[in-house]
Amino acid sequence: MSGGLETLHENRRMQEIYSTLLQFGTESLLDQTWWGGPRRRIQGWIFRTDGPPAELSMAQRTRLLMEDLGPTYVKLGQIVSSQASTLPDDWKYELELLQSDVPPAPYELARQVIIDELGAPPEELYATFDTTPLAAASLGQVYRATTFDGDEVVVKVQRPALEPQVKADLGVARTFGRYAEARSTYAREIGLSSMLDEFGSSLMDELDYYAEAYNMERLAENLSGIDGVHIPKVYRSLSAKRVLTQEFISGVKISNVDAMRAAGLDPAVSANAALRAAIKMLMIDGYFHADPHPGNLFVDLDTGVVTFLDAGMVGQITVAQRANLVLLLWMFVKGDTSGMGRQLRALSVPFRDDADPERFDKEFERRMARYGRGTGIDVKDVMSTAVAILRDNGYRLDPQLTLALKSLTQASAFFTPLADPEHPFTTEALKASIELGQQAIADGVIEDAARREGSKLLSEAFQAAPDYLKGLLSWRDQLKSGRLTVYVDTSALDRQMEAARSITSMIVIAVLVAGSLVGSAVASSVFTSEGNQRLADASNVAYIASLAVAGVLVVSYLWRLVRSRTRR
Repeated sequence: MSGGLETLHENRRMQEIYSTLLQFGTESLLDQTWWGGPRRRIQGWIFRTDGPPAELSMAQRTRLLMEDLGPTYVKLGQIVSSQASTLPDDWKYELELLQSDVPPAPYELARQVIIDELGAPPEELYATFDTTPLAAASLGQVYRATTFDGDEVVVKVQRPALEPQVKADLGVARTFGRYAEARSTYAREIGLSSMLDEFGSSLMDELDYYAEAYNMERLAENLSGIDGVHIPKVYRSLSAKRVLTQEFISGVKISNVDAMRAAGLDPAVSANAALRAAIKMLMIDGYFHADPHPGNLFVDLDTGVVTFLDAGMVGQITVAQRANLVLLLWMFVKGDTSGMGRQLRALSVPFRDDADPERFDKEFERRMARYGRGTGIDVKDVMSTAVAILRDNGYRLDPQLTLALKSLTQASAFFTPLADPEHPFTTEALKASIELGQQAIADGVIEDAARREGSKLLSEAFQAAPDYLKGLLSWRDQLKSGRLTVYVDTSALDRQMEAARSITSMIVIAVLVAGSLVGSAVASSVFTSEGNQRLADASNVAYIASLAVAGVLVVSYLWRLVRSRTRR
């Protein structure tokens, strides 16, 4: 029943998307014609504005289109805005508005969500509750409040009826992904369906505020030893699946350099603290904030402390993957492009049959040579090009590693504008990795991680032990009885022997037919010269019959050849 209901939601959502896109296309087309000016004047007269509305740029229209399409598409726009360094300035500005300038839902709807989740209205749960949203995002909106203990908090409330719509959007996206992969080689090569699945899985995790509360508490514990960074406190008794109450954080976005300097702060100090936190999460803990864009990092203007907000999206990588990331940074700092290629290939898996390590290494070194030492190139551009080379050569990063590289490039995006130009991001990131690694060894963190990995391997060995023991006991019993049974799979050998027998039979028949052809031709010539017409005619018939058999053999051979190639 639930499957049918989800299909119904997807079909209805598909119609809504079609309708929105059709309206967007029609309005864009009309504004490019002579009717655009009169249309805007009529709109100004209807809505009683001071003059006709200004003509919207394509970037503005696209941003409004994403807002109309809903939270899933707003989230996609946020991801694009946080990663695309090559976008024109107007597009970057409009898409960045999606990070904090999303129209809020009416308060009454948000109030009902709080009642449904916490069992009482906000005026009974909090000492004060401001009904005007402090901020609105794609998935929820934030209200300022005060607890009965006097703590200033913010209450994050999920947008009403969001989960069914997001599920329908993701169902439509998966359908599109399968359709595209069935018809596009490029879509298959980049693994569009798996990318959409990963995006959908992360987005569904963000809809569960229980998970976000856990992420915040775990990140707070991991970063407790890093000076100058903070994770907000969670109020569990005032939180549920769609409502999250957390400590109120004052400050400005980490990208607001002017405000930081006006407050007497050194932006480089805050940048270094945030970088050390990001590197510790990535390289030491392996459990990291996967969306550290400037809208999620706030700087307290009184203390300079950087707070990481919105821990709805996190990633997790293994010890081996962390070590490879550190080596990747090392190779980048050294300017060793071939070494970078080897490290990236070690972090990837082939997804095409023609993936060739040697070809990849040569192309990587050729195309990455432009990013030599001293070029001052943005890390985001380097990583984007490197991942493109991987994809072009049939390799794909693990989804969690993709999140890790995304987090690393976003760290570069907030660090580089604030830091001293004499201290490039990659050098400082590598330096932080080494220092934090040494500290982790001194504190026993690495030892604890190794112990956990060892316990995991030991547990897996114990689980597999009964099967191995059973096999060894079976061999012992057979040896005691004076016999040992060995099973050999000869299915492939049987097929090859059958093919050999078939070829041998055809060769024998071909030799006999060739002999018949030559013999009948010689006999016909001899009998004709001797005047024995009856035997000459019989020899001619034998010759023609042999020729026919030879033709059949040739056709049969060609048919077998075509069929075997088709099967391969």
